Amino acid sequence: MQPILAPYVRTFVDSLTGLPVLPSSVWLIGSQASGRAQAGSDTDLLVFGSSGFLAAVRAALPQPSGIDCLVVVNGNDFEEPWQDKRGALARWNWVLKSANEAQYEGTKFIEDQPGGTLGEFKTLQERAIRIWPS
Repeated sequence: MQPILAPYVRTFVDSLTGLPVLPSSVWLIGSQASGRAQAGSDTDLLVFGSSGFLAAVRAALPQPSGIDCLVVVNGNDFEEPWQDKRGALARWNWVLKSANEAQYEGTKFIEDQPGGTLGEFKTLQERAIRIWPS
């Protein structure tokens, strides 16, 4: 089942998939995909494409508000088109579970707890959902 995307997210995905160089797939990741989203949560997208697609995104689209978009350029290495954010899927232990679902290890900061427990980073098993092509 496809997740329900906010209209501004659907518009952005339509912009990505309307470029002259197409991505191979667009995935919803983060709190929206895992069901932990709260009011004000951003939307995280992982887009598989080529270096040509990444260049097309940079040239044609402004940085969206409320959306973090990472472009995977070679099957492993990703970068954010508008900021200096980079990484590798291998570090996330990205695993396809089916054509429409993947699993990966994400890191989440758990806030300070009442009673004096300090906040800490936890590694969580996260879910990714392919939203394009649907």
